Amino acid sequence: MTRLKTILALALALSLPRIAAAQEAVLTVINTITGAEVALSETELLAVPQATVHTENEFVDAMTAFDGPLGRDVLALVGGGGTIVVLTAVNDYAVEVPIEDFANYDVIFATSADGEKFSRRDKGPIWVVYPMSDHAELQDPVYNARLIWQLVKVEIK
Repeated sequence: MTRLKTILALALALSLPRIAAAQEAVLTVINTITGAEVALSETELLAVPQATVHTENEFVDAMTAFDGPLGRDVLALVGGGGTIVVLTAVNDYAVEVPIEDFANYDVIFATSADGEKFSRRDKGPIWVVYPMSDHAELQDPVYNARLIWQLVKVEIK
């Protein structure tokens, strides 16, 4: 049912009229296995069901409420398959993440923290956030390296 809601929300968002600069793509999602690709504007990304993760990590001073779509819901927009997800930032910094992370944890593509929308200068428009406070195994440098900010591209491989 959640997948159906996600697909319906995206279909609705994609049917909205585009306003030139305001609808510029903030995230491109590619499934290199199937060839499916979608470029999401901020409006379309916000049309995907949103989640909140309350967590701490080494980049924030205290418990923080991060809001954004679940990574697995965004990946579902281009279909399944693959074993690796490559996350790429605006500066071409990239990390490889096992696709299982998105199934096993509520990893979100956060667009705000404590109700404040991320700016490009402060980790925005999208910051990949793991629920580190909820899982002891995530409190490891391996996962800190996956907290990529200024996310602009996601590729399933």
